[in-house]
Amino acid sequence: MKLNHLPRFVVPDGQAWMPLDVTHALANTDEDIARNIEYALGLDYIPFNDVMGTKSGAVAVVGSGPSLKENWHELKDFDGDIVACNAACQFLLEKGIVPTYMMCFDADPLMLEFITPHEDITYLLSSRCPPKAFDLLKDQKIVCWHTSGDTHIQELLEKHGKMEPMVSGGTAAVTRCMVLVLPMGYTSVHIYGGDSSFSESGDTHIRKSTTEERRMAIKCNGRVFEVAPWMTVQINDFKILSPMFRRFNIKLFIHGDGLLQHVARELGFRTDYENVVQQWLREFKRDWTRKATILWQHI
Repeated sequence: MKLNHLPRFVVPDGQAWMPLDVTHALANTDEDIARNIEYALGLDYIPFNDVMGTKSGAVAVVGSGPSLKENWHELKDFDGDIVACNAACQFLLEKGIVPTYMMCFDADPLMLEFITPHEDITYLLSSRCPPKAFDLLKDQKIVCWHTSGDTHIQELLEKHGKMEPMVSGGTAAVTRCMVLVLPMGYTSVHIYGGDSSFSESGDTHIRKSTTEERRMAIKCNGRVFEVAPWMTVQINDFKILSPMFRRFNIKLFIHGDGLLQHVARELGFRTDYENVVQQWLREFKRDWTRKATILWQHI
């Protein structure tokens, strides 16, 4: 089934598609985030240093996009570790799947509803998460990592004498987690529930969003998708991060068929809706189009 192909969005006569320009801002103040970090740095946690280079092979990074409702069963026999981001952890537990890790780096207390203690899960919590998240998981295994980009993170780490890395990546859980798993040692990354668009039925997530989502239609390489503005920022994250996967020879496979998957195909990555031959033909066409363009420019 092709998700998010929405022919009902028809441009009225006299109007046209316009270039998209989206800016983003933090949902919390720098001061709020700094207080969260201060609290976390005073706790007895497992530093991210301790898990760096300890893994290998495949990992599934699981987001809360609506396509997960269609393909979650593939994770029952997934040959590798599973990192569930935010609400995806509870969803998988309800389906009888216990992820290896639960990851979250939201600084807002809204994320507390994602927390479910489980003795077999290791919690990858950013130091910017609210203090209550650490309190709710005080008897569980917590690996604390630090979010690069937070205004005061470096000075706070230095203040507390912490020689621990700051992890870069995207602005959303899935695009940040795609980077988080690399220093852990994984060489093959599968993305589930990372759609960056609503489903054909209008679903925003595997369950109701924690906030009221603004909706808009965008057109990307001939297809129309219904999205929230923040989802387009996630797509920009992916475009910026994708060269790194090739540079470090990381295999990336994105499951489902939303805006993220659509863009990933255009960038040359494997998705569910394309076999090896189709991918080779598309890459061959792109390569020769690029060469023809260069040749034309020199004529």
